Order: sequence, then structure tokens, then C-alpha cells
Amino acid sequence: MARTRLLEIATIAAGLAAVPLAGQVSPPRAEIDPELPVQPGFDIERAYIGRAPLFQPLHDPSFTSLGEARRGGRVAEDSPILVFEAGGRTLSLVTAQMSYHHVAQGEIAGEPWMVTF
Repeated sequence: MARTRLLEIATIAAGLAAVPLAGQVSPPRAEIDPELPVQPGFDIERAYIGRAPLFQPLHDPSFTSLGEARRGGRVAEDSPILVFEAGGRTLSLVTAQMSYHHVAQGEIAGEPWMVTF
């Protein structure tokens, strides 16, 4: 017998905005200590060592039903989503937004979860 679950999507989809890719301003780089020990073959000049993270993780997003998000025009019918289970619920995140944030995490029903992309 097939069982269907209510698929919920993070309400962060409501705040989707175009993510500036071209000409995006990066946080300032930290000065590299010339005495910093590095493994042989590691090119420290290619590493980004910043004062702040380039991408802000999503912490404890709230969720709404995917159907409601679609009816409200916040998520298109053909929007790719990432689907996962946590706390006995089937949840999803919009792939386009995760392409920017890269990490989402929270807790549902006492169960911590984390999704990376």
C-alpha cells in the first residue's frame, strides 16, 4: 500500500530574490600570517581566508506546505527542490536558494537536522 506524506517547503522560499552572481562583493580577506604552517603543495594564495563567511547558513527556517507555497506564487511548479526527512516530517528546500546558502540546519521534534548543497 502506497503511503503519501505531506511535503512541506521552507518558507524561506517566500523571500526568494535574485542572488547577485556577477560583480558580487566578497567580504574582506584576512591578512595571511607569513608564518602560518601549511602542508607542502598547498597554495595558500588560492585559499579564501576571510573575516566573515561568504555565505550565511539558514538557521531554523520555518516551513509551510509546498502546495500553499505554489498557490501563493512563491515556488514555481518546475522549481527544483531538495527533499529530506527530519523529526518524522518530509521537508524540502528550494535548490536555487540552497545554491547560495549551501547549508540549512535546525531542529524538529527534538531531532537536529542539517542539509548541505
